[in-house]
Amino acid sequence: METSYIAIAVSILTLLVIVVEKVFGGGNALASKFAKLDKSTDERITALRLELSTKVDEYEDNYAVGLDTIKANIHAMQIGLLEFRAKMAEEYMRKPDHNLWVVDFRRELHEGFEQVEKRLERMENSMHRGD
Repeated sequence: METSYIAIAVSILTLLVIVVEKVFGGGNALASKFAKLDKSTDERITALRLELSTKVDEYEDNYAVGLDTIKANIHAMQIGLLEFRAKMAEEYMRKPDHNLWVVDFRRELHEGFEQVEKRLERMENSMHRGD
């Protein structure tokens, strides 16, 4: 009876070994699956690293171009401000100078009206004499 139990135990053990080998493909198959998984993982990591470094390089290039554009615009604004200051220094009339100009203009305007009035009086006088 004991031998039959031993035979049953050996057959169950053999069955388990066969089932495990069929399911997992044996020790070498499992090792090859892990090697294949390791290789594919390395390839995917390398591809992701390459993609990430490419995107970082593109962003750095875009950043550099944008920064250079901003610097150029600031420089152009500074040049425009300097030109404006130079033009205003040449053409801007200060308040006291403006007041003097207004006084001179009014004086010349009044003198012009006085000359017109005198001329009109002479014309009027000459018209009355001719009557």
